[in-house]
Amino acid sequence: MSRFEKFLAGWSLRSSTPSYDPGDVIEVMITGDADGETVARIGDSTLRIEGAPDDALNTRVRVAVETWDETAHRGTGTYRETVGESAF
Repeated sequence: MSRFEKFLAGWSLRSSTPSYDPGDVIEVMITGDADGETVARIGDSTLRIEGAPDDALNTRVRVAVETWDETAHRGTGTYRETVGESAF
């Protein structure tokens, strides 16, 4: 193994279209309200969040993924709890 290979060992690139399974619990930032629905954008993907509080915009929340379409990079999740606020 070369020095360069040793240096890069364990590194990986992050995808702009992540994949989730139903039941996964993740933390996301609620970034908007599209057509009356609360959404979080994760890279180029969109997660519609059900049951979020009315003042959840720009907060970090924990959600349980309910559905995920890998082809469309869209899914739905259920709000669990607020875990933080925006740094902006």
